[in-house]
Amino acid sequence: MRISDILSICVRNLTRRKLRTFLTALGVVIGVGLIIIAISIGIGLTMTYEEQLASWGDLTVIDVYNWNSKVTLDDAAIAKIQALDGVEIATPFYQNWDLNMQLTAKNGRYRNTNVIYGVYPEALELLGYELKEGSYLKDGDRPYSLVVGENFAYRFYDTKKTRNNRVDPYPDENGRIKDPFVDIMKDKLVLTLPSNKYDGNGKPIGKDIVLKPTVAGVMLKNDANWEATNYAFMDINEMKGLIEKYNRQNGIKTQGKKIAYENAKVKCVDVDAVAAVQEAITEMGFDNNSMNDSREYMQKQALAIQLVLGGLAGFSLLVAAIGIANTMIMSIYERTREIGVMKVIGAEVRDIRVMFLLEAGMIGLLGGILGVALSFGGSWAFNNFAAGAMGAGSKLSVIPLWLVLVALGFSILVGVVFGFLPANRAVKISALEAIKHD
Repeated sequence: MRISDILSICVRNLTRRKLRTFLTALGVVIGVGLIIIAISIGIGLTMTYEEQLASWGDLTVIDVYNWNSKVTLDDAAIAKIQALDGVEIATPFYQNWDLNMQLTAKNGRYRNTNVIYGVYPEALELLGYELKEGSYLKDGDRPYSLVVGENFAYRFYDTKKTRNNRVDPYPDENGRIKDPFVDIMKDKLVLTLPSNKYDGNGKPIGKDIVLKPTVAGVMLKNDANWEATNYAFMDINEMKGLIEKYNRQNGIKTQGKKIAYENAKVKCVDVDAVAAVQEAITEMGFDNNSMNDSREYMQKQALAIQLVLGGLAGFSLLVAAIGIANTMIMSIYERTREIGVMKVIGAEVRDIRVMFLLEAGMIGLLGGILGVALSFGGSWAFNNFAAGAMGAGSKLSVIPLWLVLVALGFSILVGVVFGFLPANRAVKISALEAIKHD
């Protein structure tokens, strides 16, 4: 028999009893629809979680801390981390709290004591800090060049006032943001490292270090990277030289001790590399954390929801599959004489088997198509009502094209698999007995 003839017979048999075909497919509709919605919720939750995490921080960045006294986070350790597979850049975030660095402007009236970090010059761009104006730190910059956060200028306060001595970087009641006291790119700045040595009367006896730094660039503020908003960065080698000069002028003996950093940042090439890099850093003895820790936890939550909903949908689909098998067996009993006639006129066993498998597959396909339609309706309702009630800005149910295609293929497969036993039963019917059957 030609495949077109077999298809024609299948369609005729299914449309002959429309209600039974629909009721049989209804179980598939519910099962497929629920499975798609379950998976789509997991996909939507994962996307929502990752959007939230991305707003909190870079998923590929690892913070490393020197909390373990048994190991030292020094240049050698940083170099070892840099050599790990999957690491794009590893840099110290160095701040010597004993120096009490102070930036002043306009003859010392405005002062800023916010943190200045020492980092590798190339690290800022690789860490993803974006520039609002100017340039990153680079070789050939003027001595003691700085790259500052967008709100760093607002950290200057007026030393001649005790109240209302700061300008906030926030809009007022008219929506206007006031300019800071200092134009960070144009005004001349003075960087002072005041001496910490005093005599018995509390009078400083050490030597201050006074420098004239230059601001090379201003970074865009970023809620996920607080450093890029309020703080400043300097070439770590210049900072080390500055510390040596300060110690020498103030008679502080370091006895050749290597500088130990309190913390560092590690940028991985992608999210998939983070877990392995974290594990390697932990084995080195350093405490660390990343947004990937939260990401994995949230992914487990989404997967748990998927498994619960998917399990319920799976039971529904199993019942539907049994319904398909039952319908096909009933169809064999009703069409026993027809099967016998087909065999007598020369229909091959293979054609009869294919016919019943196609019917079962068509029922699965019909259920799959309607199930997909049901899932899109459910997804729309979930995103517009449930997500709104939860106050979420992102879609909590996302149905990609691949999920639709997989669901349709799976629904056909369910029909064919559970139609196989009835099809085998049909081909084993004796032609002579089938013709005699009423």
